[in-house]
Amino acid sequence: MIIVEIPFAYENSPIDLIRARSSVRRFTGEPLPVQARREMERCCLAANTGPFGGGCRFRLVDSRSPGEGGERGERVGAYGIIRGAATYLVGAAPGVHALEDFGYLFELLLLKATDLGLGSCWLGGTFTRSRFAVSIGLRQEEILPAVSPIGVPTERRSMVDRVIRWGAGSKRRKPWAELFCDGRTGQPLSPERANRFATALEMVRLAPSASNRQPWRCLLEGGRIHFYLRRFPGYRSILPTDLQRIDMGIATSHFDLATAASGLEGRWEIVEPPPAVEPPAWQKAEYLVSWVLER
Repeated sequence: MIIVEIPFAYENSPIDLIRARSSVRRFTGEPLPVQARREMERCCLAANTGPFGGGCRFRLVDSRSPGEGGERGERVGAYGIIRGAATYLVGAAPGVHALEDFGYLFELLLLKATDLGLGSCWLGGTFTRSRFAVSIGLRQEEILPAVSPIGVPTERRSMVDRVIRWGAGSKRRKPWAELFCDGRTGQPLSPERANRFATALEMVRLAPSASNRQPWRCLLEGGRIHFYLRRFPGYRSILPTDLQRIDMGIATSHFDLATAASGLEGRWEIVEPPPAVEPPAWQKAEYLVSWVLER
């Protein structure tokens, strides 16, 4: 049984932050505002243990310091060209077993950046790992799964504007019927049937993922939500890190934030044996964890 408390608070509603956040690849090159940097550094220290028990480390790194991620305009990752980023968020995980924890905590930090009016962009593919490894002092037993630029976007938008833009972006996510299942009937789950879990599952649906694959699947069974990983063949073999496990961590962070905002209290639990009810379309899906409602 694992009860997790979000390690820091947000000024804005986490649900609004999830809806508002989008990838930013162009920055002004300005240093982070002093107060925003201090707050991000405080949150980096607080974000040390995820729901699966893995301890991770996070640090802000200035791009022009030793071990930096590259000069302005350098291609630092296959996800796209990042320009004008003066600072990066770098994280280290204690081995591959902690990838879900890494995704969970890293996403909480990127949402905090959104809360502070800063832009960010997940980079989990081919970026210059050796440079970032030096900047965070990567230990022998650690891996460096992902980084993100953190900075002032070239195009500033208000929170309201970004939430409005979210409406268009949400249409690019998979529909409920493909992602969520009613454990009682074995049929696709609707928001109406999800009832009090509807908002939390919608926040899972909106979670970012590598190549927008959305590998998570959720099964509602009474007061429990079972999370599964639905892999895409060949995807893991072409990348240096198992990004789909990181994606699962992102999904669980959204679920935790949304249930807390909705007044639902629960815990994470590994069910043994794993729930056997799976829709035919979920064949070979890997059971990960369950969230159990307590109140």
